[in-house]
Amino acid sequence: MPTTITFLGTASVTPEAGHDTASFLINNRILVDTGWYAALKMLDYGVSPLDLEYLIFTHCHHDHYIGLPQLLFYLRMRKRDRPNRPPLKIIGPTEDVQKVVDRARHFLQTDRFPDVGHIPEVFPLTPGESLETETFRLETCATVHAVQGLCYRFTDQTTGSTFGFTGDTAYHPPIAEHLKGCPFIIHEASHGASQPENAQQTGHASATEAARIAHQAGAEQLALVHMRIETAEEAVKAAQEIFPNTFWPQDGQSLSI
Repeated sequence: MPTTITFLGTASVTPEAGHDTASFLINNRILVDTGWYAALKMLDYGVSPLDLEYLIFTHCHHDHYIGLPQLLFYLRMRKRDRPNRPPLKIIGPTEDVQKVVDRARHFLQTDRFPDVGHIPEVFPLTPGESLETETFRLETCATVHAVQGLCYRFTDQTTGSTFGFTGDTAYHPPIAEHLKGCPFIIHEASHGASQPENAQQTGHASATEAARIAHQAGAEQLALVHMRIETAEEAVKAAQEIFPNTFWPQDGQSLSI
């Protein structure tokens, strides 16, 4: 079986109706960021949140973790369906991931309502650290953003497939080096077709900058995410002038690598 990626959302920080911000599944077992409501989006596309084994956070800004309380609540409320299901394992940047998990549980008032208290296992990572499981390996490097972020190089141990994803970041050439040889890259393009003069300070990239990273990394295909829907078509065209095999995924779109 090939490695599969299913995009739950690709929109910007405040997604349009019916859409969600950047979030996707790997092999229907690993969720990358929760968007605003990843648990419900999974159900829309025929995947049960109970199938999740891991959650990977690229960074801990609101639009990337705001769906965490809902996910934890779902897992606990449906525990009767999978009584022996192990706890969700959550991976993310050392500076913030445990804090976000703790506050999500506090939001659910788990001290007052212990029956909703799903307790995940947390695996903090600092840039440059790796994590290896029986099914996948993660290698990390730093991104350029307002909070600590991780760019991940993901290797599927069962298929040997490798791809990379950035989370939110300004243009950062070390990312291209980190993802060297990855055939597929998912890169944010919040600024659309072109970047403002203060792009480095905003901690976000344009489509053309994402295309430069893909070109420098020697990738074969580039997916742009984290854009406003109305800017996506123009952004893809601009990126294709630098890296022709660029596309913007649709919500629910799956691909094999």
